[in-house]
Amino acid sequence: MKVKRIVSIFAVLLLCVCLITPISTDAAARVRVRTVKGVTSSYSGRMNYCYVNGKKIKLTKNPIFKKSGSYMGPVAAIFKNSGLKVKVTTKGNKMTLSYGPNTVVLKADSRKAVTNGVKSQMGAPVVHGTYTATGRRRWIVPLKSVCTRLGINYKLSGGKIRISGTTKSSASNTTAPTTEDRRTETTDSKEKIKIVIDAGHGGSDSGASGNGMAEKNLTLAIVLAAKRSFDNDSRFQVSYTRTADTYPSLSQRANLANNRDADMFLCVHINSASASAHGTETLWSKGRNSATAKNGLTSKELATAMQSAAVAATGFTNRGLVDRPNLYVLKHTKMPACLIEYGFISNKTEAARMKANTSVYGKALYNAVVNLMKKEGRY
Repeated sequence: MKVKRIVSIFAVLLLCVCLITPISTDAAARVRVRTVKGVTSSYSGRMNYCYVNGKKIKLTKNPIFKKSGSYMGPVAAIFKNSGLKVKVTTKGNKMTLSYGPNTVVLKADSRKAVTNGVKSQMGAPVVHGTYTATGRRRWIVPLKSVCTRLGINYKLSGGKIRISGTTKSSASNTTAPTTEDRRTETTDSKEKIKIVIDAGHGGSDSGASGNGMAEKNLTLAIVLAAKRSFDNDSRFQVSYTRTADTYPSLSQRANLANNRDADMFLCVHINSASASAHGTETLWSKGRNSATAKNGLTSKELATAMQSAAVAATGFTNRGLVDRPNLYVLKHTKMPACLIEYGFISNKTEAARMKANTSVYGKALYNAVVNLMKKEGRY
């Protein structure tokens, strides 16, 4: 009898574990969406349901996710086929939503919304793409922004989204959204932007050398200057591969970024070639642009922003973006990543200017990240 009782108790406990475990796993699972342009991005903040007029709407096959600080949801399931009965029409890359006296015109890959003829910016761009897990193509919109413009109530509380309105055409007329309407939901979740910054070389590996300087010292000086700015900004959670004259292996650098589940990986380097070589360039991996995209940001977008800021800071010739798919840290990191080559240590003029302006470059790197995150609606 005791053996049977123990077996029964164990079976009950095992059943409880099986019932509980999927909830935790599902909440942590990322959502992958491939746009009609072929770019695949991975998003956090997954929700498999929301409430519309008190009714639970299941979204397991086309879940809500977070992009640019805003919760994104499929239009058909939440607005059209629910009790709200929002009228939805699509043509090409444009979509029109009508609810009561309000009409909102949206465009794929754009934050712009035209509400009753008035233009405004939403918290995140509209996504027209396919959920890779199910193969379902959907129009996916920033829920808070769209609800505000349609005159529909939206509330995020206790990790649940509740949307309510009327099934009749009696919604109040909505004009231009207020500043409060345009705010993204980053502050609701207190979600920090996670970055890993790598000062190239270090320790026994001095990197390139020239004109009495070592690359490892210049890269560290730039990163420490950036750190001073990031340390005073609570929106960021920044990890550094090194903050002293040490040498982490290439695998340790990439693993740090992957283990931190960073939103981006930035690598700081100094170039070297002939004495006449000059200019600033940023390396990235073109072939992994889709695979490493995260929260709507791609490596190309990151590299473009960093290159623009670095050129403005150095004043050197713009050598543009360079595809370097076989660089270890670009090949083995799982998020948007780029490697900035500020200038040539082999060039006497550039070497002297870099040595004198490491603080300027570090501050510029910080500002570039802030501006990029503002553009993405996450800052």
